[in-house]
Amino acid sequence: MGFQYVDSQQRGHVTHVTMRNTVKHNAFNAVMSAELVEALNHAETAGSRAVILRAEPGVKVWSAGHDISELPVGDDDPLKWTNTLAAMMEDVAACALPLIVGIEGGVWGGACELAMAADIVVALESTTFAITPAKLGVAYSSAGISRFLAALPVHVVKEMFFTATPLSAHRAYDLGLVNHLVPNEQRMAAVCSQLADRIVDLAPLTIRSVKAEVQAITLPAHTTDQSAHLEALRTAAWASEDYQEGIRAFEQRRTPEFKGI
Repeated sequence: MGFQYVDSQQRGHVTHVTMRNTVKHNAFNAVMSAELVEALNHAETAGSRAVILRAEPGVKVWSAGHDISELPVGDDDPLKWTNTLAAMMEDVAACALPLIVGIEGGVWGGACELAMAADIVVALESTTFAITPAKLGVAYSSAGISRFLAALPVHVVKEMFFTATPLSAHRAYDLGLVNHLVPNEQRMAAVCSQLADRIVDLAPLTIRSVKAEVQAITLPAHTTDQSAHLEALRTAAWASEDYQEGIRAFEQRRTPEFKGI
């Protein structure tokens, strides 16, 4: 299947999905987000038993996360804005098929969450992961943070969010986020294919059941009071002057001056 920003090809029982919005570092706009979800949905209905997601070989940035140009600015009300990346993450996590991601280059912002939402991560040794909402003053969803906590220790997650400091592939491997470290693209392709082929040979209903069970156990539900409190905190961040300053600073390529208001 050919889309504008995503390519999807089924080979046997494995669907290979390639992100190709390289001009914008594979930043997810609304169209690209919808295309990835459609590719995953088609893989399920077409009889695939596993999905491999990669960028085009040789990229310096695997994905820059959310397309900043689609964030609400100026007179736009951020509290009425539809977060298409967050919606995409929910659909990716809900995909019944095992998702293998092959990663190289920088993984920025919301793209880190995409790695967390995957089932198996294969990464080049030069890969780095950086989650950067604090550089822009944007709020982050509970569901998204839960995915980080399901993949990494809590103090590592806090440091990543609080400092926006990149996590190296070797550190990510030591922490269990990365399943396999590889030295080059050829080895990455081989490892991803070997994993997918092994999955295809095993019982698909068992694998689907285990994936659903793991997700249900590792992503906690919130009480009504907790949800209301968290929503109030996110609302305050989105409505803040700091958020507007973060976007302006990004567009002007300067360091933001946050005031906590």
